[in-house]
Amino acid sequence: MIGKGRWHIPVTAFVLGGVLSRLSGVPLWFLIGIIISWIFLMRQSFSYVVILLCFCLFGYYYLSPLTPPSIKSGPTGLLSITISSDVKETPQTIQMEVTLQDPQNEALVIFFNDQNEPVSRPQSWHHGAECILEGSREEIDKSTNPGQFDYREFLANQGIYSQIELSSIEGLSCQNRSLLSYVYEWRSSLMEHVEKSVNDGAYPWMAALIFGEAKLLDESTIEWFRDFNLSHILAISGLHVGLTIGGLYFLIYRTGLGTIEQAKLLVILIIPAYCFLAGAAPSVVRASLMAFLILIFRKLHVKIPITDLLSLVAMSLLLLSPNYFTNIGFQFSFLVTMSLIYSLPIIERSPFMLVQSASISLISQLSILPIQLYYFYEFNPLSLFANLLIVPYFSFIVIPLLLFLFCVCLIVPGSAYKLSTIIIHPHEKILYTLQNLSSPFNIQWIVGELETIYILLYLFFFGFMMKEWIKEQLSRGFAAGVMAICVLMFFSVIPYISPFGRVTMLDIGQGDSFVVELPYRRGVILVDAGGPPVFTQDQNKTADQIITPYLKSRGIHYIDAILISHKDVDHSGSVQALVDTFDVSKLFVSDYYAADEKDVEIIRVRPEDHVLIADHSFHVLYPKGDAGNPNDNSMVLWTEIGGLSWLFTGDISTENEAELMESYPSMKADVLKVAHHGSNTSSSREWVEWLKPEVSLLSAGRNNRYGHPHEEVLQRLEESGSLLYVTKTHGAVQYVFSGSSGTFSTFLPYNASRE
Repeated sequence: MIGKGRWHIPVTAFVLGGVLSRLSGVPLWFLIGIIISWIFLMRQSFSYVVILLCFCLFGYYYLSPLTPPSIKSGPTGLLSITISSDVKETPQTIQMEVTLQDPQNEALVIFFNDQNEPVSRPQSWHHGAECILEGSREEIDKSTNPGQFDYREFLANQGIYSQIELSSIEGLSCQNRSLLSYVYEWRSSLMEHVEKSVNDGAYPWMAALIFGEAKLLDESTIEWFRDFNLSHILAISGLHVGLTIGGLYFLIYRTGLGTIEQAKLLVILIIPAYCFLAGAAPSVVRASLMAFLILIFRKLHVKIPITDLLSLVAMSLLLLSPNYFTNIGFQFSFLVTMSLIYSLPIIERSPFMLVQSASISLISQLSILPIQLYYFYEFNPLSLFANLLIVPYFSFIVIPLLLFLFCVCLIVPGSAYKLSTIIIHPHEKILYTLQNLSSPFNIQWIVGELETIYILLYLFFFGFMMKEWIKEQLSRGFAAGVMAICVLMFFSVIPYISPFGRVTMLDIGQGDSFVVELPYRRGVILVDAGGPPVFTQDQNKTADQIITPYLKSRGIHYIDAILISHKDVDHSGSVQALVDTFDVSKLFVSDYYAADEKDVEIIRVRPEDHVLIADHSFHVLYPKGDAGNPNDNSMVLWTEIGGLSWLFTGDISTENEAELMESYPSMKADVLKVAHHGSNTSSSREWVEWLKPEVSLLSAGRNNRYGHPHEEVLQRLEESGSLLYVTKTHGAVQYVFSGSSGTFSTFLPYNASRE
């Protein structure tokens, strides 16, 4: 019924069913139309159509998102659990995934080390251990801003819906262990042995390219690979598996250690161990399983088309673990591999290796481009050339040398240190040179978070382009490729032709950050750009995790101005990080702001100044003199946006409010940015009754140590009839407007009762 070389068709139907289960509205009906048309074109008989529909329906059912269980927060009491993952240790935490016996679901267990001395995990904590646990259970934190990475969704896609925190090591008592735990232990011991055998500069690269642990590399290096779409080199995939297996086969056969058949058999036996050694990520499992099956079938003299093999591997992995369906590594790995397999006629058509390499790089990047934009919002058009240069360097020089060094660590560990120094020093110099030379070419096309309908349209034209390219219908293929790119270009220019603007109060915790996007993308203005508390180790955390992802998700690459109320880190802590990431035109501050930002034009403003930014005016009201502390020196701004008057107040106190009422007796504000995160040192009753704001916006962190917002301030605002939005309750708050009218909305469900 399903012929040889055609298994990719029902498997595609299965995957499309899974995609359908996660769509709604126009994208859903658009994809249904494509599927119906596709099945009609693929029809061979009525029974074949029925089979494809069954696969599609099965995918819709089997790959649909699960309904999360209700989580009761608080003390767990005594729970019976089984450790279902490797136990991971850092200097600050010990964490693992566990299966709860009653009810049957997964949870993340974590122990925070608050002591100055590192705490080692108990010897009884292993994969497969049966344990009694007592701790405090709560829901996983979810994203509270548009564009922000959603940790709750990430874990939910792995079947994990809650987190249990241990107050002490004694809260988890275990016995027994699984056979797999010995494999994890072997891997950890091997990594420790290699780390001790080589120099400090070599081990992070060996950890990344052999063990699949890229986190040890320098952050700037990882960022450079990401900027030029080279991250696939650091994520072990088919390239690494192929080089490892090929190198092992060559070593056994060419050195005379074994015959061809013996070499094949030994490689077959080693592949599963290598899969675990490399971290068993979805891309590693896919590549290892395919290599394993290819060698098995060849040994048995069974011929199977590579498309069938890839399709059956994908189907098997999805049946064993439906969570793979939403794994980005799985998606990238199979999209690239399937695209390259179908493109073999194109690749083999040219006798020139450079042309073949360019074709492989182009097809690989185009196949995953819409998924990349959906997750990361940006793409470097020049990354094709970077891949042509860097991929061969790593494929033929770096990875083989590190694999050789790994063998030396196992066989002659005493010689590994000197050899690692010889290998890593030239590599670091080459990489440093490449990073410096590539700096002018780091041109990011920030498209924004690509909507589903545009992903489907792009893939439709991309598929048609590949079909025509293979048939050597180059003009039609080129036209389809242009249409695919036009889909992305049209999406990226939508803000520039849209009459809608928006004001977003981001939820950055205990701090302020407002983003004003004018209609037709005439201008992008930030009012304050707070950072994390001063005791936080990563001072760019707020910029990197909240503000920058939001701006990029909106397709923003240029900021016309940042207006900073005062120097406190919760209002200005992310400014330098934003200047380093985006093209920021101007920074507006008061005379009492101790400016130390670099690479941006700093403009000081005074009361009664009208700051004109992209034809939009901000009226500066305060400060009129040095009050002696940053809060009371906050710059106060009044403006009109979307038919409403807005007042941004920084962290002014009740004394400053009294001065403003005296200086501007007729001033009103439809929207009030509540001063000092709702502290009772601000927002006096007289101030609130005088302004009579229709809407009050208040940014405060969850469980902050100041107790903000204070209850009396909230009551005062509510009694005045003001509609109150608080970030700790509602997440990010947006006002979307066109002309003189607009609507407010919250990222989290709105709860008027504040309960």
